[in-house]
Amino acid sequence: MTGSAAESEQQQSPASSNDDSLWHAFATATTSDVFCRAWLALLCRQLPQVSAAVVLLEAENARTFVPIAVWPEPVRDLSHLGKVAERALSEARGIVDVRPDTFPPVTQIAYPIVVAARTVGAVTVEASTLTEAEVKTALRQLHWASAWLTDIFQRRELHAAVEASARVGSVMETIATALRPGKLQQVLFEIANHVCRHLNCSRAGLGLVDAQHVRVAVLSDAAWIETKTGLVRHYTAAMEETFDRRASIVYALPAQSDPSTEGAQSAHAQLAIEVGAIALLSTPLLFAGKCIGVLTLERTTGDGFSAAEIAWIEALAALLPAVIDQRRRAESGYVSRLKDDFQRLGERLFGPRYLVWKFGTALLIISIAMLTLVEIEYRVTAKTVIEGEIQRVAAAPFEGFVAVSHARAGDTVKEGQVLIELDDRDLKIEQAKWSSERDQYERKLREAMANHDMTQVQVIGAQLKQSEAQLNLATEKINRAKICSPYDGVVVSGDLSQQIGSPVETGKKLLEIAPLQSYRVILQVDEREIRHVETGQTGKLVISGIAGDAVPFVVSKVTPVAIAQDGRNFFRVEARLEHAPTRLRPGMEGVGKINTADNRLWWILTHSFTDWLRLTLWNWLP
Repeated sequence: MTGSAAESEQQQSPASSNDDSLWHAFATATTSDVFCRAWLALLCRQLPQVSAAVVLLEAENARTFVPIAVWPEPVRDLSHLGKVAERALSEARGIVDVRPDTFPPVTQIAYPIVVAARTVGAVTVEASTLTEAEVKTALRQLHWASAWLTDIFQRRELHAAVEASARVGSVMETIATALRPGKLQQVLFEIANHVCRHLNCSRAGLGLVDAQHVRVAVLSDAAWIETKTGLVRHYTAAMEETFDRRASIVYALPAQSDPSTEGAQSAHAQLAIEVGAIALLSTPLLFAGKCIGVLTLERTTGDGFSAAEIAWIEALAALLPAVIDQRRRAESGYVSRLKDDFQRLGERLFGPRYLVWKFGTALLIISIAMLTLVEIEYRVTAKTVIEGEIQRVAAAPFEGFVAVSHARAGDTVKEGQVLIELDDRDLKIEQAKWSSERDQYERKLREAMANHDMTQVQVIGAQLKQSEAQLNLATEKINRAKICSPYDGVVVSGDLSQQIGSPVETGKKLLEIAPLQSYRVILQVDEREIRHVETGQTGKLVISGIAGDAVPFVVSKVTPVAIAQDGRNFFRVEARLEHAPTRLRPGMEGVGKINTADNRLWWILTHSFTDWLRLTLWNWLP
């Protein structure tokens, strides 16, 4: 080996030794700080002309980024790298910022650290002015080297997931204990013992809330407790303090203070003095926003409660209250459950929140008040039929045959208008016959009178009168063969237009005519409502065919006879219209409402059911 080679080896020896120590620290690091410092130092040795560098990582318990490693050490002011680091964190991409205004000019490079599409940190380096190729090389180095930092977060999340899984499994074991069959007191005692052993505590106590006061239910390793002892009183006070705060209380004995004087007003401090504990932990058991109990733990040896133990207790406090409440309600009597239900109802009605319940209750109260206090006019509803006030029948005056029909049902007719014509040909022949016989008897009567034959005068005189009577009868029948309307009206029934030439009998109803503007209303009132209807009551009617404004009417007659129709009984009530619409016709149907006395709205809505119920009970009762 030449002299120059030896000198070169001697010059590289310290750097190689430094690299070895960095690689050793990088490989054997047990904390994130040591790992990141060694990683950053090795990275800066591989990048050209680096003058400063910093690693920002997301804090474990907050959404903030803190510098976990800087280079070179000792630490100097690196705040000028903040802007480029913020851009990398917000944009989640590599940022290159060339700053020619500084002396000497520098290039700042920031590269984000992304885990599962979430930016968890950034690496920022500052170097002398780099060429474009050197910048690409630096970005490539940062990209591949950042995988080591990604591994830190993956291990951190894996560790947190393992701890959470173990914590959930352990909590579920306690919940399984709470679900065992048995009385609530025994179950609470087993839970207290299980928690005490699992967390290596000196004692565990469980208190239940009753009427806004906490009662110590069980203490671990104590088959029964005396409520008047000082220990139980101090436990009760500590649980009351937790109940009032509705939050967990962690008390640790001050290291350099007199526990008898400092914090003596705290119930937990007094309990610690009483039992000689170095740490206390009380957690409220909240269910549906309500504290139903308190779990208090004490530890007289060792250290205080760690964050993992507090997390375990909080996980238990999230699941245990539902089990306790369910078992407590199952063991309570009917009166107690009813009392709890009314208490919860009162809290919803008079406590905060639950605006829907309050609005619904107010609406219910207003509705009940209206139903029981407000009185309105009760109206009896009935099916209604319009009839003519009087109806005339056009009947056949004698036996004959229909010759012509001039009207049928629905037609409006005038007084004296011909409605039907009967065949009068036979009547005219008969009229001619009797007219001829009358003339013959008149001639014979004159001859007998000329001969002074009084006997013949009397006989022929009688025959003459008979022939005149027959002639008058035939003439009258001919005159009545045309059936005319007795008054202005409307034909309400009958149609002979399809029966021309058919025979009719004497007195057979051919047409039925009702006068216009003279009607009566027939209301079919159900037998259950007839007791409310009286003569003189008013009402209104709506006709189906001319639905519009209601037509007023007055009840004129209530018939005492029930009529059965369509499976129900109803009474026929007659009424008269105060003014009839011009389009009203007999036979039209509608719905009428009769105004009766005022009654409360509740009675109007329920009287039909109560009447049916009263009749049913009367039918079934012995």
